[in-house]
Amino acid sequence: MVQVMRATPIILVVLLASMSASRENAAQQQSAKTPSLVLSPCNVEGTPEKVKCGTYEVYENRDSKKGRKISLKVVVFPATGQEREPDPFVYVPGGPGSSATEDAPYVAPQFAKIREHRDLLFVDQRGTGGSHPLNCNFYNPADIQSYFGYFFPLEDVRKCREQLEQKADLTLYTTPIAMDDLDEVRAALGYLRLNLFGGSYGTRASLVYLKRHPKHVRTVTLQGVAPTNQYMPRDFAQSMERALQGILAECGADEACNRAFPNLRAETQAVLERLIQGPVEVEVRKNFDRGGDNASSVSRPEERVKIKLSRDLAVEAVRYMLYHPGGASRAPLLLHQAAQGNFVPIAEAALSYRRNLVGSGANGMYLSVTCAEDLPWIKPGEGERLAANTFLGGYRLRQQREACALWPRATIPSDYGEPVRASAPVLIFTGEWDPVTPPSNGDAAARHLPNSLHVMVPQGAHGFGGLEGIDCIQRLNTEFVEKGTVKGLDTSCVKNIRRKGFIVAP
Repeated sequence: MVQVMRATPIILVVLLASMSASRENAAQQQSAKTPSLVLSPCNVEGTPEKVKCGTYEVYENRDSKKGRKISLKVVVFPATGQEREPDPFVYVPGGPGSSATEDAPYVAPQFAKIREHRDLLFVDQRGTGGSHPLNCNFYNPADIQSYFGYFFPLEDVRKCREQLEQKADLTLYTTPIAMDDLDEVRAALGYLRLNLFGGSYGTRASLVYLKRHPKHVRTVTLQGVAPTNQYMPRDFAQSMERALQGILAECGADEACNRAFPNLRAETQAVLERLIQGPVEVEVRKNFDRGGDNASSVSRPEERVKIKLSRDLAVEAVRYMLYHPGGASRAPLLLHQAAQGNFVPIAEAALSYRRNLVGSGANGMYLSVTCAEDLPWIKPGEGERLAANTFLGGYRLRQQREACALWPRATIPSDYGEPVRASAPVLIFTGEWDPVTPPSNGDAAARHLPNSLHVMVPQGAHGFGGLEGIDCIQRLNTEFVEKGTVKGLDTSCVKNIRRKGFIVAP
């Protein structure tokens, strides 16, 4: 009796606590189902239909919850079918610095099947697009040579910092803070869980969200894994070298490519040796601009200008070509032309990438992220050692380190570089010849994600455009999101993915 009398209050306390927790959990769920962010019909450039748009205010300093507030741009492409699931599909872009909402018109059609049952959610990460962008102007359109200089011109970095600090605390634009923003937007829209899709840097952001908000994740799809302990650009030189050698070997095994360029390895080495001697003077089309690896030149007057092409810019152009199979298919031709003394194609490719890739996006946000999450953790001499005797060399690490010395360094969580461990289902895609996030990254991430599946795409790169059979990837991702598990996914169609062929003539 005494034991019962003593136990009863304890049982009641446990029951009351359980009931209280249940009521609190129910209240939280009910709150999550009641949107506090109301979206309005809107037009998004590049999309013929009306979608829904809105903005959501967050504190720039999430910890203090005081001071400046910033608006986050939100776009939702509503589900198209009658049977709608409550958890949206969220696109998390790369960069860091790309805008999710600006990518939306091009991304949404790729996920049309998923959209039949789920909203597609696009949120500009703080510091990008329509969310208090941290834009920097690093190159002078009137001076073509400026595009052939430093990756981050130091004087321009100083000026940009001075300008941005008038409207932003540059230490408050890191990935963990941004992923807490995303979770707040999720709750404000009334979604309980998300299906995340991250590409490149977006994979890092998605993994950080998974780590910080695991209960609000239903599925995660990662394409080209950039984990938190891949300290960019430490491994860039080795990852590019692996991809370049893979493409050279593939060309050698391809009848048409090998016939056109039988001495490609020797020619590639000769190109590097010539560039090491000093810059090459090249005359390029001033208005040359390629919208993509397989796009034709924009029709404009053929005004030409002389520039000096350094080793840094030439190898950077080759590196960016390897990002997509379509560009990689052109690389042997451009290397062969350079070996014959014609550096114009590589120079014009370098100009295009600087204008359309490096020179666009929120470079201030890129610096705020990488100068806190990457550069400080690269050991002295480590990057230089890894870059030795490679085609790329160490220029990128050296120049980015110099830029970060001029940029405020944010504080990140002490366990930030630890592998993400979570039980959520995760589907990972990696290109065989990815020059920046190689398959080993996908393997490393998968080891700590027990419900994951890593699929390596044959002859794929950082992206998969230019390959035959890549509808297989879309089908796998759609089935994964529909079922919410990697179990039972039939990946046999992957073996039918292949390159369309190499471009062997100008």
